[in-house]
Amino acid sequence: MILWGKISHFSVFMVLQLLASDHKSGLLELEDSEEQSTIYLSDGLVDAVSVPRSDHLLGAKLVKAGHMSQPDLRKTILAAALKDNKREFLGLTLMKSGLVAPELIARTIAEQAYDNTLELSNWIEGTFKFIIPRQPAVFIASPRINVQQLLLETSRRLDEGQRPSRKKAVLPGDDLCTACSANCTKEQKNKYLKDGICLWRNMSVVVRESIFSPDKPRLNEDRERLIDLPFL
Repeated sequence: MILWGKISHFSVFMVLQLLASDHKSGLLELEDSEEQSTIYLSDGLVDAVSVPRSDHLLGAKLVKAGHMSQPDLRKTILAAALKDNKREFLGLTLMKSGLVAPELIARTIAEQAYDNTLELSNWIEGTFKFIIPRQPAVFIASPRINVQQLLLETSRRLDEGQRPSRKKAVLPGDDLCTACSANCTKEQKNKYLKDGICLWRNMSVVVRESIFSPDKPRLNEDRERLIDLPFL
């Protein structure tokens, strides 16, 4: 383990940006009182986003899109379980089966990553842990998504009113802002606090430092200092 912290202090998106800016490879594991999630990174790019209790499971998405039937999915999973005690990613199992083309699997994994990142946008409690496993996960059909692109798309969906399918216990607006140093005005809070989610806090181009305060104009020297920062 090389990095650990509380999500209430550093949002999931902020930590993800940090790891991407340093081109890290490993697993970002998230956990709260209800569930666990894992984001797989390779050289700062996202290979997959796993939220086991979400409604965006890979097999279900392939069936829903008509790429395979429910009976075929069930048979493939059962055959793999009986053949080998080792657990492997469903995408790899399906690729070995030949039932689904690799490009369709990669495309569906990318769609799943976008959907599951939206699910993570309402995680305001719990812990994060970044680890580098001895045997890294290998994704033969990885979409290798740029983190900035992933977070900008998530911010766009939130701004358009899309919400995670699974509700989390949310904090009142004032409590959610307690640990944040953005010093938003009342008007900004009315705009960015939506159903217990702070759109400003999870925006991919913002960190919670005084020079990034939404109500404080940036000076020219501030801009010069920020030119090379990876989250801009």
